[in-house]
Order: sequence, then C-alpha cells, then structure tokens
Amino acid sequence: VIGTLFAWLAARVGEIANLPILQQVPNPVALVRPDRWWRRRTSPSDAEEHIPINFVRAEPTLERARARWRKTLAWRQREGVDAILTKPNANFYAVKHHYPHALHLPDREGHLTYWEMPGRLNMTGLRQCGVSPVDGYRHYVWHSEYTWQLAAPKEGAQAMVLFDAGGFGWEQLSLELLDLIKRIVDFTNQHYPHRAARIVIVNTPSWYNTLYTMIKPIMSDVCEAKLVFLTAKEVRKGALLKWIAPANLPVEYGGKSKVPLGDSKYERSMRAYVDKINKRHGVKPKPAEC
Repeated sequence: VIGTLFAWLAARVGEIANLPILQQVPNPVALVRPDRWWRRRTSPSDAEEHIPINFVRAEPTLERARARWRKTLAWRQREGVDAILTKPNANFYAVKHHYPHALHLPDREGHLTYWEMPGRLNMTGLRQCGVSPVDGYRHYVWHSEYTWQLAAPKEGAQAMVLFDAGGFGWEQLSLELLDLIKRIVDFTNQHYPHRAARIVIVNTPSWYNTLYTMIKPIMSDVCEAKLVFLTAKEVRKGALLKWIAPANLPVEYGGKSKVPLGDSKYERSMRAYVDKINKRHGVKPKPAEC
C-alpha cells in the first residue's frame, strides 16, 4: 500500500529530470512541433522523429526519449486517446462530485494549479453511479487530455499539483481504489512525463511523516525538490502563499480568492465543453448524485 501511494505521487512529479540531455541538444525545442501535430502526421516514422519536449526532459538520452514516445504513440492509437475529447463523457459529473478534483487559478510562475481532494473520495457513491475503476481511468485520461490539449496547450506546459489530504485515512483504501491508482500511475508515468512543476500535499495527517520517512531514501533529488508536505497549521499560516498569490489562492487555504475550487473559469469552460459534446452525441450524463 505504501509503495502504491508513493508511486501515485511519483507519477505526478514525473520521471527523473536528466537535464544533461538538454545540454547535448543546442535547441531542444526544435525536436517538437506545434501542439497536436501528431494528429496530422502523414506517416508513423514522421511522428516518431519529433519528440515532445517533456519526453526529452524526462529521459537521459534521446534514444530513450524516442523509445518512450513510440510507446506513447502506440498507446494513444490503441486506446483511441487522440479522439477521446470528441467522445461523450457520461461519467464526468459523477466522478467530479464523488472525487473532487479541479483545474484552478495559476501559481506565481504562471502554471495552472490542479487540486485533488483524496479525503472527500466516496467510493460508495461512485459504485452507486455505476462508475468502475476502468471508467475512472478513462475519465482520468480524458481529464489529462483536456488539460494539456485545451486548458494548457503550450508545448511542455506544466501544472502545480496540490493534494488536500484532510480527512483521508487508511480506512478509505480498498482493492477498487488501489486498482484505480495502479491504472493512473501506469499511464501517467509513461505517457505524461514531466508535467508537474511542483506537487504539494496539504493538511497532512501525522502518519504522513512516517510515509515520508519511508520513501525519502528512494526518492530522486528532483522528486524530493518538487514534493512538499504541509500540515494544516502551516496552511493556516499562509505557507502556500510562497507559490500562489493571495488573489489566486482560496480563502480556506490562506489566500483571498473567493472563487471556490471547482468553479474557476477553467472548470466552467470544461463543463461547457463536456455538455456540448454529450449533447452532440445525444448522451445524457449521469447526475452528480446518483
């Protein structure tokens, strides 16, 4: 369980960033093309030749970056990922309600912030809505594609990831949740590398210190530098203001913003997009509370 939870966090932080490769390439950006270029590729070899910059930054050599990108191209084709945003998402509102997660206002460096609330996870509610771990996985892929194709489409864009651990306990772990975590870890780690600029766990319970002590010896320097644990007391004292301006940080986390999580302009645009696609396909989404 400890290993699975750490893998979840590590996948969000991304692979070890081996920066020497960037010193080998005079202009690493020249390796990439405009966003979503692979959808317009004329041949598989053309797609393999140009590697997204986040893959280059995540691997120690160009050969490994290219091999990893080839696997991702195969996965995208096998899973229909290139077309996922054109397909209906009937589980959108149910998943958002029973496992709150949201794109929110940018941090001080201009990265979008992405918030997850593990302590408010309701596996019973998801089951009642007929949302399986496979459905949760597909939603997570959909959400990742929306984030990097529509909300933050700039090549190599990153986000500041925040997990609110308040209320989360060991009793919430189940085989279903671990199955979902494994699926998320597998595809995030392989296919969306180097996307988290920083990952912050807020409102951490006391047992997180034990977890951190156990995983620290196996963490890379890059991973350790990106991963931050903050207690509820530290959050109340304004620790998050180091990375997020008061105007963009919700009041409950020490800021002055009255925009609630889940109601930023990014989330409103996302809901409008989902509604448009569902309506186009004649699909009625599952209600938030089934």
